[in-house]
Amino acid sequence: MNLNEVPLAKVVIPPNIDYEKEKITFVEGVEYVHHGQKAYRMDIMYPAGTVNLLPTVIWVHGGGWSDENLTRKYLPSIEIAELVKKGYVVASIDYRLSQEARFPAQIEDCKTAVRFLRAHTKIFHVDPVRIAAWGESAGGHLVELMAFTTDEEFTDSNYIGISSCIQAVIPWYAPTDLREKEGEEKRIFDKLFAYEDEAERRKIREMASPIVYATRNNPPTLLMHGDIDRLVSFDNSKRLYEAMKEAGNDVELVTVPGQGHGFFEGTDYYHKIYEFLDRILKTE
Repeated sequence: MNLNEVPLAKVVIPPNIDYEKEKITFVEGVEYVHHGQKAYRMDIMYPAGTVNLLPTVIWVHGGGWSDENLTRKYLPSIEIAELVKKGYVVASIDYRLSQEARFPAQIEDCKTAVRFLRAHTKIFHVDPVRIAAWGESAGGHLVELMAFTTDEEFTDSNYIGISSCIQAVIPWYAPTDLREKEGEEKRIFDKLFAYEDEAERRKIREMASPIVYATRNNPPTLLMHGDIDRLVSFDNSKRLYEAMKEAGNDVELVTVPGQGHGFFEGTDYYHKIYEFLDRILKTE
């Protein structure tokens, strides 16, 4: 196979879901944080008629930390609906993009979303002790930071006293080392880390690199990465896996053969996700 013929990123248009037919309650555009005059929102889905608190998964979209309006149009909609029908709450969140605010605004919003859900458990049927995050590409990077950092790191003043820690994480083809990048990645990162002082920029880029947290006692992690990814190399997940495994963490790396950057084809990979979440969030 000529790798140069593999698209840098595969873009799909997920199908719309008939939530009423699928017996799913869909709550669109729930405001969870404001920055200035702008509200940031999440869409929340849970099984219609549920009265119990359910394990919850937060979906974090990719798009180079800069692509707009992806919360409602770029997510594995069929598979998320299937997850809801299996007895989960799923929240798909907005966050500040790099053209709106430099890092760490993005991860601060993601962690605020966790605290918001914990603050509204009865309204949205969220079990506060069973929360996972799943994200792709830039979203995969953010969910890794959600999982690997503490309540004291990347926090803001919203919902003080409520934990932002999560119990499991599923990163898809995520960049894990943001310290030194060249070419197209450098252009993207220059916008994300728009600090004039070079020393400060280097410090922030290190703080933003999930690989530096790999030796901590981290929550169970299911890494998934295509082995011919030209945009975010497979080596990102491989190095993170090896470091976490050496540290004794519960981590698995699913190599997706013959697939590049973008949503995976084939139901087997999604069944892996369902099995992982059931093991971590539904096992007593």
